[in-house]
Amino acid sequence: MAEIDFSKYKKVDEIVDDIKSVKIQGATNVAIATFEGIKLFLNSYDRRIDDYERFLDDLNKVGYKLAFARENEPLAKNGLKFILRMLVIRNPGLRDVDECKEKVYQLCDEFLDLITNAKKKIIHNSLQIMDGVDEVFTHCHSSTAVSIIKNQAQKVDNFKAACTETRPLYQGRITASRLNEAGIETTLMVDSAAESFIIDRGTHPIDVVFLGADEITMRGDALNKIGSWGIALAAYFVSKPVYVVTPILKIEVETAYRPVEIEYRASKEIWKDAPEGLNMVNPAFEKINREFITGYITELGIIKSEDISKVIQQEFQWLF
Repeated sequence: MAEIDFSKYKKVDEIVDDIKSVKIQGATNVAIATFEGIKLFLNSYDRRIDDYERFLDDLNKVGYKLAFARENEPLAKNGLKFILRMLVIRNPGLRDVDECKEKVYQLCDEFLDLITNAKKKIIHNSLQIMDGVDEVFTHCHSSTAVSIIKNQAQKVDNFKAACTETRPLYQGRITASRLNEAGIETTLMVDSAAESFIIDRGTHPIDVVFLGADEITMRGDALNKIGSWGIALAAYFVSKPVYVVTPILKIEVETAYRPVEIEYRASKEIWKDAPEGLNMVNPAFEKINREFITGYITELGIIKSEDISKVIQQEFQWLF
């Protein structure tokens, strides 16, 4: 799934640094990096230490450092929850450090399998809403959204896609490259041109908007790359469907009782040599109100935004 060579990392802190600097980007890759970091910790853990409580404490600290390296990465955080809670639930009375390490290793792989299988199911579930879709729009880069678009392009003559370049780090160029390489007629634009394009003032009309998500709130809102709110609003204004393509495990259950927190990036990403004294703001994400979202395309099917909380509580009790 990942295109990152994790064998090059020798220390957990090297992975943490690359997550923070966005050298490792995308929620799925951050989650994978978190588990690879945990495995690195397991492989290097001092074999002379046989204190079970100390091992759990060390595991917690390393897992927290990885999963919380960036603010809006609930897939990694939920993966850490899965490991720590399933370790206790499934292994009552376990006290042997070596055996515990092996169980953690297995749980890492199990959660990675959940992510891999989720993507396959999402692509399959998207088929329910693809009839008549000839022209799509997407923002930033979601590997699953790209897979859905490529899948549809194989079935439709003269299929077209449009996407943004996604400033300041240009993740949208990855999307454009992937679609172009697949032989899809693709239009790339600056972010500020997106809304006009969506309301049919661009070079061609669109049928549907696909957005990824870095986080889902318990209310059913989605957090995605900055610019997503305006894109969703424009589509809502002209009654075009907006689907968020995401594993349901990007839910942040703590949003049930606290406000959403948005990560702000360094201003040098916008302008490295900016004039002294200039104020800059660089939010990485923003919230898309659930009212603008037609549905979530997930591994559990297509879910209405207002049903997110109910589905999560039914399907993933271990999150609470």
